[in-house]
Amino acid sequence: MSSVRWLTKDLWIVAAGFMAAMHIGKLPPTVPILQAELGISLVQAGFLLSLVQAAGMSLALLLGSYTAKIGLKRCVLLGLSLLAGASFVGGFVHSFSALLSLRVIEGFGFLLITLSGPAFIRQLVAVEQLPAKMGLWSAYMGGGMGIGLLSTPFLLPILDWQGVWMCLGLLSFALAIIIYKAVPSVQISTQAIAIFELIKSTLSHPPAWILALVFGVYAGQWFSLVGFLPTIYQQYQISLQTAGVLTAMVAMANAVGTFVCGLLLQRGLRAQVLMQMGFAVLMLCALSFYILRDVLPFIVQFLLVIHFSLFGGLVAAVVFAQVLNFAPQPIAISTTVGLVLQCSAISQFLLPPVVAAIVSATGTWLWVGILMAVLSAMGMILTSILFRKVA
Repeated sequence: MSSVRWLTKDLWIVAAGFMAAMHIGKLPPTVPILQAELGISLVQAGFLLSLVQAAGMSLALLLGSYTAKIGLKRCVLLGLSLLAGASFVGGFVHSFSALLSLRVIEGFGFLLITLSGPAFIRQLVAVEQLPAKMGLWSAYMGGGMGIGLLSTPFLLPILDWQGVWMCLGLLSFALAIIIYKAVPSVQISTQAIAIFELIKSTLSHPPAWILALVFGVYAGQWFSLVGFLPTIYQQYQISLQTAGVLTAMVAMANAVGTFVCGLLLQRGLRAQVLMQMGFAVLMLCALSFYILRDVLPFIVQFLLVIHFSLFGGLVAAVVFAQVLNFAPQPIAISTTVGLVLQCSAISQFLLPPVVAAIVSATGTWLWVGILMAVLSAMGMILTSILFRKVA
């Protein structure tokens, strides 16, 4: 009976992570509608898509250091409240500037939840269950985005984009109420450590940096590859609904990979082996997809993307499982997650424009494949260094 209660409590925190990612996944399918109804340009639409990353780029490390002092449960509830309020109000706005401001608020809500989740789950579950539970948590991005990407195209004809925004706002508010009622607060001793001392201890801890860089070289690749999927769909004249389903499949493959990796870690498979395997498949799939992109049939291209996302999930799951071990001290877990997310956000912000610039300058995708292979090789080297430090 007790184990069932604990399982339910930590699953609500995982659900908060999924909900946060759904707010990211709701936007891409609505971009053409927002362009038509609000008269926004493609560049402005790009700002709407990237602003969530802007919050992580600038404040993830700093905000992560405050979560223990604020309280992990309070951070999750505040994050859900910001998402709920901004999304619900977004259903009533009719200007780009207002929508942009609300997207910034959603970015802070997303960040509060994703910073607090790992440390909160660590307090709610037994130590022997942590690898599997962290694998489940690390599925939040792929799973939540996948749900948003899959459901939004089918809801748009019924609710329009304002209705989708308002429904997600209400769902976020309902989840906040459930967590407030069902999940207990947890106490973490702050040990009277000043915030900037906490940041200093994290920044001066080499394993935390290496872990963050590992996640950075992976996350930018995944975001860039998924971001260029519409070029494939456009080439094959695929409808919006079908494109949504296919993109959701790619995102959910990532969630499946993270969940399975968590189970494998639970069964005792070595984290280093799983991460190295993930980067090896990333290298193979990226080289094949980018270099042979013009000659491969659509189904082969799509299978390469699916496998890239699936095995990329191994990297994500190991990173979030190991952040508990590579933080300089338990109180610095959220700060270390902040460093990981900040590197991830910077990578996701910078790499897609670099890919576009390479293709524009060379007229070919070949050098993009080589760049991705180099990044995966860097990930493998960094992984070896990381685990050598604890061997």
